[in-house]
Amino acid sequence: MGGKTDPSPCLSPEGRGVVHCLHISPRVVAWSLTFVSILSLWVFRPVLVNGFVDWDDHIYLRELARMGTFSWSSLRWMWTSLEPFYLQPIAWMTHLADYQIWGLNAVGHHATNWILHGVYVALVGALVWMLTGKAADMRPMERLAMSALIALVCGIHPLQVESVAWVAARNGLLCSLWMVAALCAYVRAVGDDGKLHRGWPRHNDLCRGWWWTAVALDAVALLTKPFAVSLPVVMLAMDYFPLRRYQGRGAWRLVAEKWPVIALSAAAAVGAIGARAQQQLEGLSENTPTMRVLVAAHGMVFYLWKLVWPSWLSPFYPLSDSVSLRSGEFVGPVLFCVAVTIVAVWLRKRMPVLLAAWGSYVALLLPVCGLVQVGGQAMADRYAYLAMVPVLLAFSVGILWMWRRGSALGKVAFCVAVGAWLALLGLRTRAQIAVWHDDISLWSAALEHFPDDPHSNYDLGVALLAAHRLEEARVAVERAVTHSNPHAPQLPMARGTLGVIYLKMHDYNEAIVQLQQAVAGDGTLWAARYNLACAYARTGRLAEAYAVLQALLAKQPQYASLAVRDGELRALRDDPEYGAKFAALIGAAGK
Repeated sequence: MGGKTDPSPCLSPEGRGVVHCLHISPRVVAWSLTFVSILSLWVFRPVLVNGFVDWDDHIYLRELARMGTFSWSSLRWMWTSLEPFYLQPIAWMTHLADYQIWGLNAVGHHATNWILHGVYVALVGALVWMLTGKAADMRPMERLAMSALIALVCGIHPLQVESVAWVAARNGLLCSLWMVAALCAYVRAVGDDGKLHRGWPRHNDLCRGWWWTAVALDAVALLTKPFAVSLPVVMLAMDYFPLRRYQGRGAWRLVAEKWPVIALSAAAAVGAIGARAQQQLEGLSENTPTMRVLVAAHGMVFYLWKLVWPSWLSPFYPLSDSVSLRSGEFVGPVLFCVAVTIVAVWLRKRMPVLLAAWGSYVALLLPVCGLVQVGGQAMADRYAYLAMVPVLLAFSVGILWMWRRGSALGKVAFCVAVGAWLALLGLRTRAQIAVWHDDISLWSAALEHFPDDPHSNYDLGVALLAAHRLEEARVAVERAVTHSNPHAPQLPMARGTLGVIYLKMHDYNEAIVQLQQAVAGDGTLWAARYNLACAYARTGRLAEAYAVLQALLAKQPQYASLAVRDGELRALRDDPEYGAKFAALIGAAGK
């Protein structure tokens, strides 16, 4: 890592040659990054008291309870299933290992995410240390400071909370860890001088062992989450700067040597946009390519701004219904992205770090920025988990340039400002961790920023209903119904839930109104049909109750065991006229 390369115009002040400084041993670097990792874990320690949230966590828990333990059948399922959304067997195996040890105790599941985050922080610091070693006049202490500072920001930034505090987001966290490890192996494959290493074919200049280690880690990352499809582009950006491998080699040669990772990324991309993932995209099919570009540009600027000033963070950012070129909210980010791209290309020789960092940042966000997106969110904090690294590298290069030219007083002021900013990050992170404590705290936080969002209102209402806070649940679900698109497929489900709330509040007439509309909107809402029969029975409309129950049991006979003991249907069971019919109906359903 300590060999010489061509000096960087960004890192080397004009007129200053290679500076020979005191060597820093690998042990000092390792202990420094370990300290940063431990500090990051201390900041994130409150995640250990959080519980599960009923937002994708339940998908994992349901399947884990079904599999129970490692077996040939469970392994076959994890390596072939697209639940949820895409193939992710590595992530599934870590979840199953947690389930075998901890069961449904949330502490153990959160502890795994917590520890993985600590490892990721240390790897980020190691990657920065290796990359800065490619700059000819980087002093060892500058390298160490840059590595530790970037790792610390990645370790305690509030944008990282979602990936660590949400059990279901482990696939992204773990995928990022494998990607950073693969990039570390790639830098080692290039070597200190970027020249040919023994044991590799003559047409290439990569060390065989480290190169295939990088390829293997890339494969593991893709089997954790398809997000790693952008890794070949990041490698090419690193080739441009700081590795500078493009000098004396054509661009095609650099691309051709990466055929294994490109092939893996292509296969993963095809699989992720396959039949199962395509079903998840159908809900956004009405969004035009222009709208998708606007959303993507908005997200890229959003993460940059929140990286600097992490306020107004939400666990859910709903996709706007008014995405348009006439809106400054979206046109401004597009112009910003175009301007940065033009400047980066224009200054590619004087400031190669800008082009490399911007290209890596865009590449890391492309799979999740909204161009090809699964879900109804416009953005998500977890998408910046790895993407912030190249941005921080570019910021650090600029800060180092100013640091070398600053006065003593200016350096003191800068250290005070950075310390205050890091303290702010830690405090905001602690506050954001509390958001993910449970379903009520989660969706309440989302509604602080988007009070009329039907998705957040509905999920909060369901959480409040489970906590038997009926009046609060009614208000939340009513808002969900009021603000839902009349043609939204989720609206009947929201009406069905509102009907259940009214039923529990003994407002049977209003329950009937909501449940009737729910059934009319979606005939497969079997629970809504059952609850409608209960509401009819409660109001003495026994004929209608019997008719609804009869039609339900003809299609879903498993409801018979519930109906036979449900107090809501007592009037139907005890009625002289319908009692015998009810018994016969239950008996027929049980056959």
